[in-house]
Amino acid sequence: MKRRLKVSILGVLGLFGLLVLGCGPHPGTGTSNDNGNSNSNGNSNANSNSNQNQPPDCSDGTDADHDGYGEGCPAGPDCNDDNNLVHPGAEEICNGVDDNCDGATDEDVLTDCGNCSEYCTTFDLGTDPFPMPENDSNAEANGVNLDPNGDLILDQTNVNFNFLWIANCQDLGQGTVSKVDTDNVTEVARYLTVTCFGNPAFQNGQCLDVAGNPIQTTWNMPSRTAVDYNFDVWVANRAFCTDTSWPACGQDGQPSVTRIANDTRDCVDRNGNGKIDTSSDQNGNGVIDVDCDGNSQADDGSTVCTNGLPPEYLGLDDECVLFTVNYANPGEWGRSVCLDAGDPYNGGPGNVWVGTNHRLNNNRFYKINGATGSIVDHVDLAPGIDPYGCTVDGQGILWTVGGWYGGGRLSYFDTADLTKVGPVLEEPYTTWNHFYGLGMDSAGSIWIGGWDTQDVFRYRPDRTNFSTLPNGAWTRVRTHEEGNIANTRGIAADLRGWIWVASNNGYIVRLPQNIGDNDWSWAAVAQLSAERLDVNLGSGMVGVGIDFAGNVWGMSHDQSTATRIDLNSSGDPVNLTTNVFTTAVGLYPYTYSDFTGYGLRNFTRPEGTYRYVMEGCGESQETHWLRVEWNATTPPGTSVRVRVRVGDDPQSLGAWFGPWDQSPAVLTDPPEGPVLPDPARFIQVEFELMSDDQETTPVVHDYKVIWDCGSDIPG
Repeated sequence: MKRRLKVSILGVLGLFGLLVLGCGPHPGTGTSNDNGNSNSNGNSNANSNSNQNQPPDCSDGTDADHDGYGEGCPAGPDCNDDNNLVHPGAEEICNGVDDNCDGATDEDVLTDCGNCSEYCTTFDLGTDPFPMPENDSNAEANGVNLDPNGDLILDQTNVNFNFLWIANCQDLGQGTVSKVDTDNVTEVARYLTVTCFGNPAFQNGQCLDVAGNPIQTTWNMPSRTAVDYNFDVWVANRAFCTDTSWPACGQDGQPSVTRIANDTRDCVDRNGNGKIDTSSDQNGNGVIDVDCDGNSQADDGSTVCTNGLPPEYLGLDDECVLFTVNYANPGEWGRSVCLDAGDPYNGGPGNVWVGTNHRLNNNRFYKINGATGSIVDHVDLAPGIDPYGCTVDGQGILWTVGGWYGGGRLSYFDTADLTKVGPVLEEPYTTWNHFYGLGMDSAGSIWIGGWDTQDVFRYRPDRTNFSTLPNGAWTRVRTHEEGNIANTRGIAADLRGWIWVASNNGYIVRLPQNIGDNDWSWAAVAQLSAERLDVNLGSGMVGVGIDFAGNVWGMSHDQSTATRIDLNSSGDPVNLTTNVFTTAVGLYPYTYSDFTGYGLRNFTRPEGTYRYVMEGCGESQETHWLRVEWNATTPPGTSVRVRVRVGDDPQSLGAWFGPWDQSPAVLTDPPEGPVLPDPARFIQVEFELMSDDQETTPVVHDYKVIWDCGSDIPG
């Protein structure tokens, strides 16, 4: 039977006052821990074996050790006639010896560590309700919650992420990304959209991407952003040209994509000063100051601010801008970025897909490894598709729109099999239309903004199989008939059944998701609660998105602002007079993509993580982490993966190891291990729960961590 904690977990697991669950007794004591987890292998009984009973008589045979067994003895032979504790029927103890002469050693008596260490310790979690962040500071939960049994399940309403990422296309003559706090409606950080530090060669003065190619550092004109499963952001640099003389610059810039870390624990201390140097709002005014010394130049890590505070913007010196990847050739323009569900076997944050918009003949999408930044593959589209954005559905199909002539155009391919590229689909309602932003709803339908028509379009694929995808149905909503709606641009869906559309003249439009296939007049769809929200958020309304609190955001390119409209649980505005909040961001925000990660987590692949930090043997003994074992139920289309990281400080643990998708996770063995550093005082265990749809969830019932306390630490 599995051993369980016999004291309250929550009462003993404070992050710094954590009970020393893994610290075994001093050598020779043979005691057990107060928590009921055995750490003694029974060696203290080595001189009081069950042979205390009178041994069998062996008067006619050879019994050298006088245990009643030996050659010619009536009781039978002995497998070791030099040790009276070893003979048939003896008690098997954990000592590396075949005590009972059955041909096996230490059967059924090994510790959970797989050895005879008296310092082997185990810790169970989840046998009672899993502790959650609100009652245990060691726990982190995103997109997971508890079922009635106290087990972990997926729950996207419990995503704990309150930021969005906006690309500022002309900020500082370079291009930046603003990180906005969606709860407080403040800009909390701003980053350059490239870094030279993703390649060690920068130490020699060369600004190179991860593959060693020169990076363009100015006039990158970023637009689309995509938030991955780590909540890191990927920003695509259009790079129309190489200097600020655009549009008369030859249109020869180098497109690239950059990854920026959300969590400072994933950033890199490149200058070795023992801390992460990154952008933050030092004076607390809710906006990032990019010129704190007043010299009309963008700050960097060496800037001395006149207010005596550290600089809020660090440019190329920011240690949370992880790496930059060049893709395509100069002049081919990078106008799209989206993420797939990732590899269910190898884990990681998902693959990144970036497309060209200005490539001769056929435009191309590149597949980039989300963890390393390496370009691993590409696929060419049919002629006539100039990607203006992309999204990946739950079946792994990437959808993209584009085309500057004829009707609006939609194309797609299978991200798991790049030989499967669909035909160009054209909406049937107009003779001239330029599709703009696109989004996906919970039913897997594709919604698209129409720039020239001022209308909104929906394509509902026939998902019987890949070959039937073009047999779907088109729908148009004639939003231009409302009279106060301009060219429609960004578009996003929520889980309440609403589609949200950015109108170029500053308004946000709400449409019902579940309308039938039709060419809808505005009057007809308005009867189904479609409406233009009666508040203008600023001209050049490019992007719209949903945060994880369910509120809607609009991005004004011309006003350089981001605005939140509060919604109730039904998706209705709370109060358009008092519950509309705006913050300034960088110059000319130009984002109409999944800038919160809401679409990825809800429609591409529901995913959630649970993390827990625990201490091993304390300060006085070395902790060697050995295994993680778990019990889970994984219905078809769902999975559970485990990763770990270790270190001597719970606030600055090392790199992640794993993932393991089957129990146990053996932390000492390749290819996922050995987990380093070893020894390490603390461990963080992460469970990642995934599903192919909104209805089915895996369930994690409990898990156990096993470790061994080695030698005492000197001093």
